[in-house]
Amino acid sequence: NPVNMLKLILFCQMENITSSRGMAKAAQHDIRLMWLTDELMPSHQAISEFMKHRLKDRIESIFYDLNRYIIDTEKIDTDKLYIDGTKVEANANKYTFIWKGSIEKFRDKLYRKMTKRIEELNEHYVDMGIFFPVYDTYEVDYLKRILAFLEKEIEQTEMAFVYGKGTRKTALQRDYEKIFEYVTKLEDYTRYIAIIGPGRNSCARTDHDATFMHMKEDHMRNGQLKAGYNVQIGVSDEYILHLDIFQDRNDYQTFIPMMEGYKSAYGFYPEYPVADAGYGGLTNYRYLKDNEMKLFQKYNMYSKDTTDKKRMRDPYFTLGLVKEGQDYIAKNGERLTFKYTNRRGNDVYELPDGKTKEINDENVAYQKEVIENLSSELGIELRIQRSIQVEGAFGIIKEAMNFRRFKRRGIQNVKFEFYLIAIGYNLKKFHNKKYRITQ
Repeated sequence: NPVNMLKLILFCQMENITSSRGMAKAAQHDIRLMWLTDELMPSHQAISEFMKHRLKDRIESIFYDLNRYIIDTEKIDTDKLYIDGTKVEANANKYTFIWKGSIEKFRDKLYRKMTKRIEELNEHYVDMGIFFPVYDTYEVDYLKRILAFLEKEIEQTEMAFVYGKGTRKTALQRDYEKIFEYVTKLEDYTRYIAIIGPGRNSCARTDHDATFMHMKEDHMRNGQLKAGYNVQIGVSDEYILHLDIFQDRNDYQTFIPMMEGYKSAYGFYPEYPVADAGYGGLTNYRYLKDNEMKLFQKYNMYSKDTTDKKRMRDPYFTLGLVKEGQDYIAKNGERLTFKYTNRRGNDVYELPDGKTKEINDENVAYQKEVIENLSSELGIELRIQRSIQVEGAFGIIKEAMNFRRFKRRGIQNVKFEFYLIAIGYNLKKFHNKKYRITQ
């Protein structure tokens, strides 16, 4: 019965029983589960197969359906969404680094070796009128055509390959073996560069979707990189309303996909998406304005801009300048003269001492609005609640639920695993709140 199987799995998630063997054992011995599932006692293989073939593709819709019920029942304030992320270690070997830069360097060396070998081949077959073009870079298909030609030569000469001590390889055997080696290596390099993709610089050999990144929990205590995923959650009134898994090492690039995912799930944007300094910046502020959301996200220099007195007393402090025509006027009355707009879209101004200063008017306006918003009573309350709610959720998941490493591999499987954890967290929170109210 799929309904009873779902009850079994979700109840076990509430009780922090995450393995299929643990669930099977609980179904046999926990009287609450016996009552809940009509004494359903499946084997761990049956639970695993159900999760793999029936639940995995539906878990996202189940998560949001449960959340909609909780929103309606608990009267959740969906105008406020507290966003944060954490890096969770992947189920991958810690020392199987695959770095994009290293692969590209080895591939370039391989290209040079190929060029040298192909030039030697052209010397061997010049009497036959055969010439292989030489390039700066090579494709696998081109090398395979050379390999096919050498195979025909081997068949025509009926040459037998020799190995071991006391044997001497022919030039044809050496050429064939070298080209075959180049094809194999180039296929590997091409495959790994495609797996890593343009947005990353590394992956793990045992979990290609995992990226090597710095973790807060460093068992070696040497800042060692480990394969992991960037887990992002959005919390409202203590419930996880939205989540996503990313391969990005920083949080900035995850903000817009998170908001779009939230809109896709619920049909609207939160009015007050609150996040820390890792999410604030021109692109994200512009996106928030375009979609009529409020700016309650710190930026990188927010703390210094609001607390560093020496910085604030500087006559050329950006937020203290006053616009006058195309130029800026400093606190001491000096003029910053506009010179030109650079490639990054920033205006360059010349200071009285001959130095230059870059200013982006649009970004400065957003930063002033952020400071004003976060300094208001509402802003202070939202900042406090963000620290309590979203970081509190991660604290419970990591400490109370003892979740510090994914068990599954591949980004889709990892996302399925974290959906289960978030559902267990939300159901447990919902039950505890109801129990407290009853008491």
